[in-house]
Amino acid sequence: MILELGDAALDTAGGKAMGLARLVELGLPVPPAVVVPAGAPFDDVDAVVAQLGEPLAVRSSAVGEDAGDRSFAGQFETLLGVNRAGLSAAVAHVRTPTERADAYGDAGAVAVVIQQEVRATRAGVAFSRDPVTGADEVLVECALGGGEAVVSGLTTPDRYWVSTDRIRARAAGAVRTLRDDEAARVAELVRVAEDGFGRPVDVEFCFEGRDLWLVQSRPITTL
Repeated sequence: MILELGDAALDTAGGKAMGLARLVELGLPVPPAVVVPAGAPFDDVDAVVAQLGEPLAVRSSAVGEDAGDRSFAGQFETLLGVNRAGLSAAVAHVRTPTERADAYGDAGAVAVVIQQEVRATRAGVAFSRDPVTGADEVLVECALGGGEAVVSGLTTPDRYWVSTDRIRARAAGAVRTLRDDEAARVAELVRVAEDGFGRPVDVEFCFEGRDLWLVQSRPITTL
C-alpha cells in the first residue's frame, strides 16, 4: 500500500512525510515521493518504480519524528541509491528502529517515505533563524556531495549567514560551495517554509547541478 504525499495523515504517515507534504503545498521544489503508511504491507515495488524511477531514497517517517519538541534528527535510517531489486528490503530496514532512536525516546509507529533520489553535487541544512542565538537571519550550512554528512555532523560545512541586506560566509576549505546568489536562493525558500509552517524551521536541501531541491523540513527545537 502506498499513498501520495497529499493524502498522508500524521498518525499513519509520520512527521517527515507531513513536512514534505507541507513543502509541496507551499509550492516549494520537492522531489516526487510516496509514503508507505505505518503498519501497512508493502507490495507495490513495480508501481513505485514506474512512478518515481531509479535510484530511490528510502527514509523513515516516524509519527513522533520532526515534531515541535523533539526532532529525532539523525536517529533513524536513510538508504540512498536503492533500486527495484533492493526496494522491499530497504523499506523493511528503515522501518526497524535503530538503537540511537530507542535511546532517544519513543517516536511511535514508523512509516516510510520513498523519494526520487536527487544526485546531489552540494547539500546541507538551512535554519530560518540562527538556532543558537535566535537572530533573525538564515543560517545555511553546505558541503560538497550529499547532505547526510552535514546533518550527522560528520563533516565541517561552509556556513552562510543571510540577512536582508548582506551575506556573511565562512568557508571550510579553499573554495566556497555556494555563491552569494545561491545562498540567497536557499534562504528565500527557507523563509517561505517558515511562513508556511508558522514557526522557525530547518530545511535539508541539495543542488543537482544548478537545480535546488528541498528534501526535508522540521521545526527548530532549540528556539
